[in-house]
Amino acid sequence: MMGYRLLLAAALSLPLTNVFAHGDEPHGEAPALPTNALSLPSAEAHSPDFELVAQLQGDHLTVYLDNYSDNQPVLGATVEVESDSFKASLQATAPGTYQASASALNHPGEHSLLFTIVAGEQSDLLDAVLNVSATAAAPAAASSRLWWWGAAIALLTVAVLLFKGRRRLGLANQGGAPL
Repeated sequence: MMGYRLLLAAALSLPLTNVFAHGDEPHGEAPALPTNALSLPSAEAHSPDFELVAQLQGDHLTVYLDNYSDNQPVLGATVEVESDSFKASLQATAPGTYQASASALNHPGEHSLLFTIVAGEQSDLLDAVLNVSATAAAPAAASSRLWWWGAAIALLTVAVLLFKGRRRLGLANQGGAPL
């Protein structure tokens, strides 16, 4: 029985060994990731009155709108976007931030966007081009695979422990010595 406990303790502590093993890297800030790893499909446009940045985040188009002259967020604007057969009115989610469902844009290719902006006495039409790469349009499944591997290993460990516990309990009830 002592051998099984030792083996179990070694197996459970194995993931902890990676925490302490490392090279000579600095312990300060994490190194910056490459720009393409952090970037979302985006488009930008400006006029003498407005500056706009649009980002496609999954099936949602988020637009950040500010005054071109002083970079202050534009509050209470009416923002609409059109692209081929797609048309949507964006809803304000935060100061200067507007969002709409845009699943029609979440496929690889170049999408010409036309934004209609009305804010008080000011109005403008802004055009922009949204480039969606094949990797940006595809959902990331790597993290879900990692979760499944972790769950499978945990389930296997629990099954082995239950099997060993039942086996030991069965031998104890029969008067035999546990292994």
